[in-house]
Amino acid sequence: MFPLPILTYVKLGAIALALLFSAYLGYSFEHSRFVAFKAAIAEETRQKEIEHQIATDEIRKVKDAQIRDINSKLVDAISELRKRPSRPESPLPGQIGTGASLFAEDAIFLRREAARADELRAGLEACYAQYDAVSK
Repeated sequence: MFPLPILTYVKLGAIALALLFSAYLGYSFEHSRFVAFKAAIAEETRQKEIEHQIATDEIRKVKDAQIRDINSKLVDAISELRKRPSRPESPLPGQIGTGASLFAEDAIFLRREAARADELRAGLEACYAQYDAVSK
């Protein structure tokens, strides 16, 4: 009924079980090493993220301080510019347009636009600084 003795089949079965068991042990060993590697990479990434966030917060604080300074200078300048004469209904003939002779409304408008441009410049500088800090 069996071409080989039963003992040979038992030996082949034991060898097959030993191979399967060793394959399982090898897989579980490599899997545990891979999980440990992933955990180490995740921790390293978290540390870099924390460092980048600290650098970003510092850059944001500097930018916010610059914007507060710009806004306080804007308020001071506008209060001084309101003392200028208002624009007349009809333009005066032959008047030369210089910065010193601007009417209050025009000077305030231009000062606000300059402050807005300064805020955008501060934001752009913060963006460049943050990019440089993260790309290191």
